[in-house]
Amino acid sequence: MKNSTLLFRSLAVVILLAGSAHLASYASQSSNDTSRTDLEENTISQFPDEKKQTIENEGDNKEASNTSTNYYNKETDYIIGNWRVTYHSKEFMGAIVYTIKKEDNVFNAYTYQYEDESGNSKKAKGTKALIIKSFDGYKGKGIYTIEYKKQMYDIECAIDMVDENTFKLSYDYYGYSDVETWKRQ
Repeated sequence: MKNSTLLFRSLAVVILLAGSAHLASYASQSSNDTSRTDLEENTISQFPDEKKQTIENEGDNKEASNTSTNYYNKETDYIIGNWRVTYHSKEFMGAIVYTIKKEDNVFNAYTYQYEDESGNSKKAKGTKALIIKSFDGYKGKGIYTIEYKKQMYDIECAIDMVDENTFKLSYDYYGYSDVETWKRQ
């Protein structure tokens, strides 16, 4: 046999062995994944530490885990996180970063930090600025708190998702209306 023929046959055997090992590994992972419930899948992918706790609680308190209403919902909970809003008004030139959290199936936005036009930032107090009462993943309604002439006003607002990283918050309060663009930080 020629050296080149021997080399190609050896390579073919190595590729065949390596490929079958990968195939067997993939097949064993697929069969393990199908035994999981959808709830476990969501918990694993989003909250790996909570999965362990959920499994431990299942044997002890089945009812408590079924009545919990704060599980991750991939259709709506992607809104959780930090969002930046740029303002250009006489009162404030710069940006505010808000952090949106899910609390008792309601989304609340808190001030996180202030940024001036030069890029300098200052930690905010964490004041609640927005309560999203209903949100279906595309549109929502809530209460937005604004400050005008040193007074706080709670205003009904509408939320309209542009894409997963941008949404428009609009409100109209006694003829004063505005649309803010919130961008994921």
